Amino acid sequence: MRLTPIAVIIVSLTGTTTPPDEPPRGTIGSWSASASQTEVHIGATIRRPGTARIDSGSAPRTDQPAPPRDCGALNRCDDFTVSLLPQATLADVASFAPQPAALSSQPAGFAVAGLPVDFVIAAPQHSATGTLFDLPVTVRFTPDDIVIAPGDGSTLSVGSTARTSASHVYRSRGSYVATATVRYRAEVDFGRGWRPVPGLLDIPTAGYPIEVLEARGTLVDRTCTEPPSGPGC
Repeated sequence: MRLTPIAVIIVSLTGTTTPPDEPPRGTIGSWSASASQTEVHIGATIRRPGTARIDSGSAPRTDQPAPPRDCGALNRCDDFTVSLLPQATLADVASFAPQPAALSSQPAGFAVAGLPVDFVIAAPQHSATGTLFDLPVTVRFTPDDIVIAPGDGSTLSVGSTARTSASHVYRSRGSYVATATVRYRAEVDFGRGWRPVPGLLDIPTAGYPIEVLEARGTLVDRTCTEPPSGPGC
């Protein structure tokens, strides 16, 4: 028997896409082929606008992106620095606030109805250091306005100097409790300059009792020490 040699051609297709007569609309494609004595290799490359290149003749990538690094509160890494300072609020800096100022009067604790009495309050600028958002910070408080309530229903808005005085006239005698509220403007410094904190922080003083007396004039012959029983004594 005579044996006739038969050449076997093995077609290896890499990918599952059958080459169409023309690429689908919106795609850019190319086909390539190579042959040896026993095998034919066919590969295809398809690119669509807006997508990454897909090479059907290559093995899929198995590498995964590196996990994100912990670069600290300011995103500080060895190869770059991104500083995004957070915006502080009045609630954030309230623990750095100054102690309530002290309210007093001249004469101390007394007034005469119909005559002026001076209220005095000292509210200097205040600074404090500490940690905010896990960062070292300096917080500065500056008086912006001071409102005094003498206790008779009226209010006095005075300036913001370190030591402020304001005059008030009580119309009737009696016992009153005066108070004051210092309105502070706050700023923070994380080491890159002062940044304002929105709003004003109100810090009230303790109540200050004041006794309002009544003055009367009487004509007398001599002083009350000479005749203690004289008129008006």
